[in-house]
Amino acid sequence: MRCRIPLLGLLLAWWPEAQAKVQFDVFPGYDNTARAGAWYPVTIEVFNEGPSFDAVVELSGGQFGSVTVRVPVELPTNTRKRFAVPLFCTSQSFLTVDARLLDSKGKLQEERLGQQVGLLGWDVPFLGALPGSFSGVPSFPQPERTVRPELQPRVARLQPEIFPDNSITLEGLNSLYLNTARALELKEPQVAALRTWINCGGQLIVSIDQPNDVTATPWLRQLLPAEVAGMTNVRLGKELHRWLAQGLWDPQFAFKSVIRGPDTSSSDSTLAQLVADLSVEVTDIPLLQMRPRRGVSVTTIGDPPWLVSTPQGRGQIILLGINPEREPLKSWKHRPWFWAKLCGVPPRFLTSTDFAVQGGRGLDAVFGAIIETRQIRKLPVGALLLLLVVYLAVIGPFDQWWLKKINRPMLTWITFPAYVLLFSGLIYFIGYKLRAGQTEWNELQVVDVLPDEEGTRATLRGRTFGGLYSPANETYRLVNHASESAMRGEFKNLFGGSPDPGRLNITFEAQRLAADLFVPVWTSSLNVSEWVEDEEAPLEARRVGVDRYEVKNRTGQTLGPLWVVTADSVVRLPELRAKATTEVELTNGVESFSQTISQRQSEFSAAVGQREDTFGSGDRQYIEDWAGAAMAASFPSRLSPDPRDGQSYIWPAGFDLSPNLGRGDAVVLAWIPEGGILPPQNQFAAPRSRRGALLRLSVPLHP
Repeated sequence: MRCRIPLLGLLLAWWPEAQAKVQFDVFPGYDNTARAGAWYPVTIEVFNEGPSFDAVVELSGGQFGSVTVRVPVELPTNTRKRFAVPLFCTSQSFLTVDARLLDSKGKLQEERLGQQVGLLGWDVPFLGALPGSFSGVPSFPQPERTVRPELQPRVARLQPEIFPDNSITLEGLNSLYLNTARALELKEPQVAALRTWINCGGQLIVSIDQPNDVTATPWLRQLLPAEVAGMTNVRLGKELHRWLAQGLWDPQFAFKSVIRGPDTSSSDSTLAQLVADLSVEVTDIPLLQMRPRRGVSVTTIGDPPWLVSTPQGRGQIILLGINPEREPLKSWKHRPWFWAKLCGVPPRFLTSTDFAVQGGRGLDAVFGAIIETRQIRKLPVGALLLLLVVYLAVIGPFDQWWLKKINRPMLTWITFPAYVLLFSGLIYFIGYKLRAGQTEWNELQVVDVLPDEEGTRATLRGRTFGGLYSPANETYRLVNHASESAMRGEFKNLFGGSPDPGRLNITFEAQRLAADLFVPVWTSSLNVSEWVEDEEAPLEARRVGVDRYEVKNRTGQTLGPLWVVTADSVVRLPELRAKATTEVELTNGVESFSQTISQRQSEFSAAVGQREDTFGSGDRQYIEDWAGAAMAASFPSRLSPDPRDGQSYIWPAGFDLSPNLGRGDAVVLAWIPEGGILPPQNQFAAPRSRRGALLRLSVPLHP
């Protein structure tokens, strides 16, 4: 008995440690919602109660191309780790996320499989919200018709604790509502991601819970377009209803370009027919005193103003002097319409009876047709049919005639396998001649230059399109060194396009993103790396006259060609030497921008269509002009649907530069021949390789 008591004590001491578990929680999407054809965050929270160990979080989504994302993480005893990982949604009908927690030896510790995520259509408005209270969450009007959930504008309530700290993961949202009571809870990486998202084209709507919130938050005070003071009570009900019914508000921000399509003729009449809410009109509403900041281009509504908005980079910031989360606005029966108009939701999403799903090819296909290898030659359909006819003739009539002539019909047991081997070898030889070649890596970077207030430094939002051709079954290493980055396979369409043949395994390492890409023999794979970096501005431009712009090349190499684009005119310069400055006048050498774009439409359609064909033709087309094609593809909403197939293009949020032209800005595009902003991604020798980069800079009409 004396021996058993110490042994029992040891067992009791060991028992809590043996029962220690790892808590593994996964939160996919924005409030479990993701936009089709866009990035979405997957937030991971791990709490380790047991011994320390090195873990790997492995994620995979319902994505074509077999993309797997791995994040190494250290898990000391009694520590909690929380981080967000960007994934890309390529489906408009079904999406699940699988998450696994592995140790350093690959042993499974915990898993969360098959977590289904609600989907939103690619061109349906999406508002994220950080409200001051649960009851203060914005809402949109309920549609007048019965529609599928993915076609209804949606609001996602976000939590400050799991708000993404990567700006790329925020690009699934069109707009974001922020109450200042929640701004105090955001950490520095989250604030940096939010500011980058706005500069890239997002719309931020801010309401102030208490004036002291702004005073206590330096980053928010610097971001807002107006200074706030005391609060007064004003009868604003009639003015708010007048603004709502007039239908004159059309916010211009880049992510709104995803919400495309013509509005119905009843758009204005729908708002005009709203009946005033008397309970709001006869009640005083608390109104903050707002004084626009000096040197900032603002738009104000009301006298005194209850709304102040300003462009911020390619996005927009709206400051509300009223708090929609408090009475009487909280009970305002037109509050959903107020939010819909503020976010620029087209009324067709709420009133149209003939609403249809927008679809089409992914814009990646255009860049794939630009950088795709020329080593792959597809067998024309006519040649394939001729080969098939010859094969059938040989194994059938010819074999019977020949054996009958030599009076050896039993030899068919030998001749038939011989014919099969002969034609198999012939087909392999034809395939080898059509596709055998050298390893080839082609890379095209599209880089948005978002300058700071001084203009010397800039946030660079880049997309690197990489095309890899492999002459063997091989795995290749790719690396992106940007401070923020994500990688995905080719996005072909929303309706189950053929998957990419390659398999992409992505690892988020300490200071970089690394990927292992497996490409089968004689095939070509396209991948897209999206990244954000803060560096010196490579390109600088400003407005120096009514129709004159000054453009400065701050790089150490010659740029060219170079375009300056306004609403419907474009001027093309052949080159701009290193460190040189030039003035462009929009009265000399002006071309029609619409005609410039329309000239590319048929070329894009033919090249993309042939690239998707399983079999080729004798007159196969390629897009040889990298610079001109990348310039035209920067305005995808101007590329009208092909009348032959009715398909248009689907592009990432913030990629289209047309909204900048719509608000009066000019756009400068400059080509870097045989170069780029970031180093090449390929970590392998490529005997055949080509690079190029397009810089894109928006010049505000009112700096």
